[in-house]
Amino acid sequence: MQQTFPIKDDELEALAKNAIDSVFSTMLNRSTTIQEVIKIDEDNHPEGIQLPVDASMPMIAGTVGFLGNLTGIIYIFMELPLAMEATCSLLDMEEHEIGTDDHELVNDAIGELTNMIVGTFKNDLSNKGYECRMTIPSILRGSNFSIEPAEVALRRIFKFDCGGRSFVIDVLMKEEN
Repeated sequence: MQQTFPIKDDELEALAKNAIDSVFSTMLNRSTTIQEVIKIDEDNHPEGIQLPVDASMPMIAGTVGFLGNLTGIIYIFMELPLAMEATCSLLDMEEHEIGTDDHELVNDAIGELTNMIVGTFKNDLSNKGYECRMTIPSILRGSNFSIEPAEVALRRIFKFDCGGRSFVIDVLMKEEN
């Protein structure tokens, strides 16, 4: 049974958009737009959900959790070409300077971007009266991600566009008593 959640859908969308816009414009000099918002309820995807991106494309997922009045986790799924572009932009490098097998450099850059995005999201939550602390970032690599449902009070998937490339953030949150 789902709980009533203290943050409305439009507020959550604004939090996600602000976090992405702030980090992408400041750190990558890029603009983004929301293309799609998927509302996940306990009953509408019991078998899991395929992310709204090209499933065959290699992807990098950064994730950071947060704990406090609100507890949750945010995943940021980027197709590899966007992750490479973001890494080059963040580190002021050219793509040829990054080896195709240099996973550690790209992982570190995407982990740092994820940390900044979730930090901005967390700070905006704090400004609304929900104090929380962040966990350390983690990185996943793969393709054909299918996310199984979790017991959360709220889950929303936001698909963004950045210069013709798509990426997704998956927000899972619940209120702590």
